[in-house]
Amino acid sequence: MKTVSLEVDERIYPQIISFLRLLPEDLCHVFDEDDGASQEEMAAVQAIQARLLAGDDSEFVDWDEFKESL
Repeated sequence: MKTVSLEVDERIYPQIISFLRLLPEDLCHVFDEDDGASQEEMAAVQAIQARLLAGDDSEFVDWDEFKESL
């Protein structure tokens, strides 16, 4: 699985979460900190965010390469 982290304005947060919850549960797991995500889930999200802040995006697909493949 891949992880996506979004930072959105709180005014649209409920709509984003509602949309994500429409995705198939066997293909997508939503970590919603406002919905009682477990400590373990939040620790995993925070670890990924720390890696991104440190410049480590190795877990993610290279966007330029992806665009070229379209």
